[in-house]
Amino acid sequence: MADTEEKIDSAIKFWEKVIKEPSVSLKFIKKDGSTRYMKGTLNFTKIPKEKIPKGVNVANILKLMKEKGIIHIFDLEKKEWRSVPFQAVEWLKTSSKVYKLKEMRSMML
Repeated sequence: MADTEEKIDSAIKFWEKVIKEPSVSLKFIKKDGSTRYMKGTLNFTKIPKEKIPKGVNVANILKLMKEKGIIHIFDLEKKEWRSVPFQAVEWLKTSSKVYKLKEMRSMML
């Protein structure tokens, strides 16, 4: 279980942490103000074949993160892709660490 706490201060660092793990847990605030906990992944071996995107364009993914602050992650419980506003994420748990996100509204990539 994750036990070391660190800070993530950019969307790129967040994405790097998620992509390296088989799965992660995160907490974020939904548009309606409710709290959402999610177990997710970017690891295609954990995603059903029919849900894997046909083409992955990393440049477009990074552009979307920078311009709109949106992170796409596969929800392992609901078995669907989710768009999570980066600014709404409070923490990310990997297999070895807990990452707190700093004040996101003023951060740039």
